[in-house]
Parts: sequence; C-alpha cells; structure tokens
Amino acid sequence: MIRRRVSLPFIGCALALLAAAIEARAQSFAAPNLHVVVLATLPTMQRPATPLPAAYRARSLYWRIFKSEKTTSYQLCLGFFERRDDAERARRELAASFSEARVIEVDAQEREDLQKTQPAARSAPPPQPAAPKPPPVAAPTPPVPVPAPSIPAPVTPVAAPAPPAAKASAAAGDPEALMAEGRGALVREDYAAAISAFKQIASLAAADALRRDAQEFLGLAYERRGETARARLEYESYLKQYPDDADSARVRQRLTALGAAPQAQELHPAAPTQARRSSVTGSLSQFYYRGNSKIDTTLQQPLANTLDRTTLSLVDQSALITSVDLNGRFGDNTHDNRVVFRDVNTQNFLSETQNANRLYSLYYDYRYRPADASARLGRQPGSYGGLPGRFDGGLAGVGLGSAARLNLAGGEPVEPGISIDSKRRFYWVSAEVGPLKERWSGNLYFTRQTVDGIADREATGMELRYSAPKGFFATTVDYDTLFHHVNIATMQGNWVAPFKTSFNFLLDYRMSPTLQTTNALIGEATTSIETLLGTFSEEELRSRARALTAQSRIALVGLTHPVTPVWQLGLNMQASSISETQGTNNFPATPASGDVYTLTGQAIGTGVFATRDVTVFSLSGLSAPTYTGYAGQFTSRLPLGASWTIEAALLGYAQDNDDGTSLRRISPVGRVNYRWRNSVTLEVEAGAERTNTHNATVEENSRRSFFSLGYRWDF
Repeated sequence: MIRRRVSLPFIGCALALLAAAIEARAQSFAAPNLHVVVLATLPTMQRPATPLPAAYRARSLYWRIFKSEKTTSYQLCLGFFERRDDAERARRELAASFSEARVIEVDAQEREDLQKTQPAARSAPPPQPAAPKPPPVAAPTPPVPVPAPSIPAPVTPVAAPAPPAAKASAAAGDPEALMAEGRGALVREDYAAAISAFKQIASLAAADALRRDAQEFLGLAYERRGETARARLEYESYLKQYPDDADSARVRQRLTALGAAPQAQELHPAAPTQARRSSVTGSLSQFYYRGNSKIDTTLQQPLANTLDRTTLSLVDQSALITSVDLNGRFGDNTHDNRVVFRDVNTQNFLSETQNANRLYSLYYDYRYRPADASARLGRQPGSYGGLPGRFDGGLAGVGLGSAARLNLAGGEPVEPGISIDSKRRFYWVSAEVGPLKERWSGNLYFTRQTVDGIADREATGMELRYSAPKGFFATTVDYDTLFHHVNIATMQGNWVAPFKTSFNFLLDYRMSPTLQTTNALIGEATTSIETLLGTFSEEELRSRARALTAQSRIALVGLTHPVTPVWQLGLNMQASSISETQGTNNFPATPASGDVYTLTGQAIGTGVFATRDVTVFSLSGLSAPTYTGYAGQFTSRLPLGASWTIEAALLGYAQDNDDGTSLRRISPVGRVNYRWRNSVTLEVEAGAERTNTHNATVEENSRRSFFSLGYRWDF
C-alpha cells in the first residue's frame, strides 16, 4: 500500500508507538515472558463439566475479560509456566476435557497484576469446556504500508452461458465459484450475499487454498456493512489462524483502523488513549475488452435440394472499463469518519454503442463509538433488511444496550444504468438484535416506497441468522402488505459434520422482479407512472404490475466430503422453476419454465500441483419439460511463486430440444496474473467460444474470440 499523506498527528502516533515498543522491549529484558494455557474462550462464565487434574490445582486459574462495542468474551487461563514445553505438556494432558485449549505467551506483569486480585480470580467459576469459542482478541498493531485485498471490478462475462439451474448448483459446493460470487457481491456492495458466500467457503471441508482469503474478505464485508464488532472478530480470527502470513500486516492495519482492540479489563485497567488515526485506501483498475464473432448460417431448402449459406463477421465488443474505489478514514477511539467513492466508467469504441458512467457509491459515514450511534449520507448500498439495493439518502442508527440497535433510513432508490422518469421516495425502519452468545442475530423491518405520489412498495419482513464454527443458517421473509403477497421467503444453511462431510441446502422463493407498482412500466412506451395514471387507476396499475411479475422457486441440497488430503467429492441436486406471467396489452404473456432438475457431481482438488492451487472438475445433467442438457467444466488456478498466477478453464455444454433442435458449445479460457511490487496486478485473459445449433432445415455455426488486458492498483 502506498501512503500519500504525512501529518503531525500521524508522526506523533508513530513516535508514541515506537516509544511504547522500546519500553516493552526493555521490560522484556528485565523480566522474562511466561506462558499460560487458555482452556476456553466463552461468551459467559460457567462451571466446568470436569475438575482439573490434581497436578494442576495448585496453579493459578483466572479469567481474562475482553470487551468490544457490542460483545464480551471470557478466557479461562491456567498458569504460569516458565517454559513453553511445560505449558504444551499441560495442554496435551487437558485436551480431553478442554478440546480447544491453546498456549499463549504473556509478560511477567500479568502474573503480578493477578496476584493483587488473586482471591477474586480464584473465586470465579470456570466455564463449560464444550461451549463455543469466538476468536481471540489481538492487541492493536501500528499501521503497516501494505496493499488492500484485491477485489475485481465488474466485467462482461466471457464464459459460455449456462442455464440458471446449472450455474446455481455449481456455486453451491465449488470454492472457486463461491469466491467469485463473494467478490462480485463485494463489488456491487451486496454484503449479505458476500457474507453468505465467504462463510460457505470457510465451512467447506477441503477449501484450504481459499479459506485464508475468504476469512479476510468476510471481515471486509462486515466492515463495509457497518458491523464493526463482527468485522473485528473476523479479523482477529484471521490473525489467530495466520499470524505470520504475508497478508497479516494488512489485516492488522484494518483491525487498527476499526479502533483500539478490546483490552483485558482485570489485567489492564488503564483507560484507552485517544490516538488519532487516518488512512486512505482504495484501488484503480483499467481493463480493455474486445470480442470478435463470426456466424455461418446454412439454410437447407428440401424442395429445391439446395443450400443457402450466409456469413456474418463483426466486432461485438470493444470497450475500456475504468473502476475507481476510494475509502478515506479518520478518527480516534470516540469518533470514526469515513468517505467512500466508487465509480465505473465504460468507454465504448463501437460506432453504435454509447459510453456509460455509473456512480455506485458516494457517501459520508460517521460513528460515535461511546453511544454506538452512526449516520450515513449520500449514494450508498442497501441490499439487506428490506432496503433498496442502492439509494440516495440517509441512514442512521443507535445502539440500545449491548445487543440491540434501531435503524432509520430514507431517500430515493437508484439503479445505475436504468432511468425511470418518476419520483420515487422511501422510508425504512429496522430493529436489529445480536449477536446473542456470538451465535444468533437478526432484524425486523418495515418499509414504504412511493412513486409519483402513489404507493409503490410496502412491506414488512425479518432476517434471522445463526453462525457457529461448523456452519451457519440464515432465513429471510418479506411480505408485501400493498399487494398482500409474499415477496421473498428464503432459507439456507451449511454444516460440517464430525466426519468432515459438509452439507448445504437452499430453499428460495421470490417474486421476480420485486413486487412494486413500477413493474407496470414493463413494455410501455413511457417510463413515467404519472403518465400511466392518465390512463389507468392506481389499482389497475397494481394489477398490471402483478400480471408482469413472475415467481421464482429454487430448492437445492448438496454435500462435499474429503476423500484424501488433496481431493474432495461433491454432489448437488437442484430443482427450479419460473412461473408464467399473464402479460398486458403492451407486453405478451410468458409461459412457465416448468420444473428444471439439475444433478451435479464435482471433484475439487487443493494443492494438487502447488500449495495454494485449486482444481475443479464438474459434470451436470439437466432435465426440463422441453429439453435435456449436459454441462462439463474444468477449472484450475495455479500460483507460481509469490507473483504469478495462471488460471485455465474449459467449459462444454450440449442440449437437445423436443422440437429436434440441438446445441453444442465449447469454450476454453485462460488467464495470467502478475503481481508487481505487492500493489499492482497485471492481468491478461483470452478465450474462444464455438457453438453449433442445427435442426432439420437450419444449421448455424458461430465462433467468438475474446481477450482482455489491464491492471489494478491497490493503494
């Protein structure tokens, strides 16, 4: 990361940290460090199921209490050991009762502080060893100039389009697909989807090659969503698992930017200093995309016994896409200020295409830590709890105790790239609860939206989430009180069994698109509801909107199981359907898709050729009322040293329709990444796609080649 700022507060903070480090180093020579065994880390203090062995009852048994903005955790420690070998021996002997025990190093001052309060420490009831263990709390670390994690800008897809069912099932157990899904969700600021994807990667039995990046991105998603306490826990969990990793300095920096890490109150009662912090992070990327197509069509005329052939060649894509992501942060332990700017500009070089600029985010965010109060103003993402996907307006919240929060929002929904000549306004209220016992969280919400003075959307809903070390569960229900219809009902979860098999499921029902009066604009010559009100009544517009809105249903179950340290096998089964729409006089009805069934088998290898490589083979079979299809895919991601990464993919698809039409498609794709000076990534991608479609009278062969090249600078 390249810093572009030098300020007196920053220099003062750096000198203070240097002085503290020198003082701590001097104390380390005066008194050697000791070791303790952390028996368990819990959200509450409870008595143990079994007593300590007699050999350790004479040692100190005490609590360390860690507090953050919304949570409190408790560590039960056994000490003190002069030698680490003795502490490790104790840990092994206690592992049967305390399975998550670990050894940490502490300074001699901790024993002296404990001796002052020894009666209180001895009287504390020990905890249940089987209770959940949240991540440990890391001490604040000075900022280190390292790059931010790489999040790709949204680009035009180049792979062969597969049916929705096949795409969804591939992501269910494929770490690479989940990582791509999570990163894409981060780019479009759909943090709920990003969190879900990264949690699934973390719970997969054999996703070691991507679990590290997923852990960091999970903290980043929580941070950008505004859940500071959860972000801190995820960053601390990363540092626990990868303390000496090449990217750990960046994670420590993010943790420091969130505010001072929680302190063990009994052992370190001193009040935190109001150290001022400031940083500017972000990325700049530019990618050029070009695609060429050639289509050969042969028309057979049986009566004349002749063939008519036509050939069309054209450049179908030529564009330069520039993405800018800036995140400025400044504040102290009391105040946190943030300014965010995200923009994507598309410069099209084809004569019949237009340039486009999409401003995704431009907002100011303020947080007052002592009261857990926050306010955000500007263009910002929603995408959770019933909020619009993106809106111009304000969002404010205040904590109500340690595990509750009230949020209010209002403004105008916006969809970059889509223009509606109507005035839309909304307000939204939400009550959040959690995390409770570091596991449960959720919210209740109500929202009302108007368009040109009439009701557009009115809904109430709830979200419920459960997160555990071996899995997660989430459900969402959104009921539209204007249309008197369920808008969204979804449930998903993932669980890793003791025998290392990972199970996942998804049940998803939703209206597509979201039910609202503005759906009545589909197929109309105008994009103004006010204009349509000159012809239709308010109730008639809602009836037309309902007639143009379909229902989507998806049910998926899957499992993955490691068969060797390198390979795991997966199986996913999915059923999906999209209902018919009645249509209007200006837009025709659409038939129902019928039930589409997909069965996908996968073989996922990690560390096949190198330490962090990922190789995936998958084969899918599809059955629909009017066609059957088969899809095959091979993908491989191979890091070469610290700078180079090579990715390759081969996709194939075959489909036979009931009307006699058949389709065959194959698409190879290759990509090379080079990371320069730990902050600049150069990327080149090239691929081709060949499709053959034919029936009794027509045969069409299309060939498309495409490539992209560009860079991304993280600073």
